Amino acid sequence: MDLLSFGHPLYEKYLTWQITRSSAKIPKHVALILKETDLLEHKGIEKLLTALLIFRRLKVELVSIYVDIIKADKQVNAELVSTLGERLEESFIHLPSETGYEIYGLEGEVKNSRQGKDFFVYVSLGFGGRREITRAVISLLEEVKAGRIRPEEVDEKMLESHLLVKHEPDIMIRSGGQKLSDFLVWQSVYSELFFTDVNWKDIRKIDLLRVIRDFQKRQRRYGK
Repeated sequence: MDLLSFGHPLYEKYLTWQITRSSAKIPKHVALILKETDLLEHKGIEKLLTALLIFRRLKVELVSIYVDIIKADKQVNAELVSTLGERLEESFIHLPSETGYEIYGLEGEVKNSRQGKDFFVYVSLGFGGRREITRAVISLLEEVKAGRIRPEEVDEKMLESHLLVKHEPDIMIRSGGQKLSDFLVWQSVYSELFFTDVNWKDIRKIDLLRVIRDFQKRQRRYGK
């Protein structure tokens, strides 16, 4: 029995059955917002890895994870990058080769990665959406200055092409909180939002399945 399943196997099977038999779409891109303290304990990382496997089994294609870094401690950040990289590699090594990931550091630089397109995981350690947009704008200004593009050619699609994550999340999940963080600010404008009452260390498979089922029941309006 996996780490998220303890105590509710029958209800989990029922929820999974509801999700898979429904004609409603399953989210293709899930964004998950965590706190740094959620992953400093071994249990928190194990729960994250189990959650990723659950999403993959449900045919989610992309998971973007933001780790809200409370204190920009380079040593702690480096240790977290190393640990996450090792654990993701161990978890994905037995999955198809098209399963991959990228881990970004505080400055938005790629710290660890594995190629893949069938199921992909982005992990951002403290690199937020406002900084992501700022860096994209600076990059565009440099291209205009160099004469590679004209100012009038700059539009939303061009800006999006300079962002780290170029896909809009279908749903953004925040555990143990009622506020969104500075993550995927541009991309999440039409995303569905889901706040869990439980903290990540207490999250269960049931909670994640309920999120997916809730998403299927919603009528997305995309700002209309």
